[in-house]
Amino acid sequence: MSSISETGHAKNVANFKKFILVCQGYGSKYNPSKTSIKIANMQTRATDATTMIDDLKTLVRSNKTAINNRKAAFKGYNKFATRILNALKATDATVETKNNAISINKKIQGIRITEPKLKKTVVDGKETTTDNSISTSQQAFTSIVDHFKDLKKLLDAQATIYIPNEAELQLTAIATYVDNLDTLNTKADTSTVATSNKRIARDHSFYDETTGLIDTVNTAKDYIASVYTKSSPEYKLASAIQFTQPKKK
Repeated sequence: MSSISETGHAKNVANFKKFILVCQGYGSKYNPSKTSIKIANMQTRATDATTMIDDLKTLVRSNKTAINNRKAAFKGYNKFATRILNALKATDATVETKNNAISINKKIQGIRITEPKLKKTVVDGKETTTDNSISTSQQAFTSIVDHFKDLKKLLDAQATIYIPNEAELQLTAIATYVDNLDTLNTKADTSTVATSNKRIARDHSFYDETTGLIDTVNTAKDYIASVYTKSSPEYKLASAIQFTQPKKK
């Protein structure tokens, strides 16, 4: 993931558009042979970059909603599993069945969902954070769902004796509960992956050597220097437009 904040990427796009306006201001003297730095092609690149920024904003918002929905659904999952276990213990289920349920519950209780470890970075005086523990968090949620599915299968096999009067502990309610956990977890994971992939695509488009947006600008600056020289006011006008480049890892 890039070390630049989302604001920093958007600023690069805004400066790219400003740079194009400067190039347009040179009139007919700006006439490069290299296709990628022709004004029309840079304008297309700017439009695509803007779309990429906007699409990523939408994905980030959707991802945050999906993660919050999952968090709400999983709240109290460990206490609920223990309630189910105690309800089973209060039946005529065999000792083996009860022991199997105890084993599954121990697995559920042993999984701790930790808050993501956030890495703080500062760009242009603005602090931002990035999540460094997404994969670990995803594995924890998925494991909880899997163990609840095992518990549900065990209870389904005891349908003739596991018949609690408490509505939320009944088999149909547990099935709904598990399905909801599974659905919301999948949505959160899918959204997280999509957001990460979009960020990767943006970073390649903006910052890859030779083909990236920043290198395109640098190539155009070299061309401007060849037309006006680096000491000219025309070149200084273009070179004054600065871009933030991610640190190489």
